[in-house]
Amino acid sequence: MNEEVRDTEWYRKKFLYPNGTLKNKLNITDPTELAQREYRGSAVRALAFLRKNKKITSVEDLKKIHKIMFGWLYNWAGQIRDYELTKGETEFLEYSRIKFGIEEIDEKMKQLASKKELENTDYAFLLDRLNYLHPFREGNGRSSKLFLQAFAANHGQVIDYPRSNKDLITAQNNADINQIADLIKVSSKANKSSK
Repeated sequence: MNEEVRDTEWYRKKFLYPNGTLKNKLNITDPTELAQREYRGSAVRALAFLRKNKKITSVEDLKKIHKIMFGWLYNWAGQIRDYELTKGETEFLEYSRIKFGIEEIDEKMKQLASKKELENTDYAFLLDRLNYLHPFREGNGRSSKLFLQAFAANHGQVIDYPRSNKDLITAQNNADINQIADLIKVSSKANKSSK
């Protein structure tokens, strides 16, 4: 939970408790406790979502996934951010351009929808663009991965993400689609179930 918004009084009042912890529906003010509850709760909801096998077609579905994963904890879950966002040295897509970022992702998904099987580079492209879009205050990586996992299921595929997130985050921050493609493994569901 170390994403930063360009420092504004408005942002602090809207999203943070005085100690810097994200405001939440459970009124948890300890950042460690909040992180633990968030990760456990979002993981349970992500698994339940995957079991439903929903068809994924656009960023609208990403908003729904984010709401499912985090709506129990945050009032703003599933809502596209309306402010600038950075994380360390990484600046994400400017708020004024988010609409265009969403349109690019949706257009690519329409192009890919007709393909029987997708390549690692197809998913890597989408993961890169979703990372740069960074539409939500928190939970972008987790909701994007679930979104792409469900999109892969539409194509009878499964994505295995690397165990360590560090290399993937570095590749995403460098917008290195080839490196992202090398780090994720895509297989057909038939191959996965026979192992």
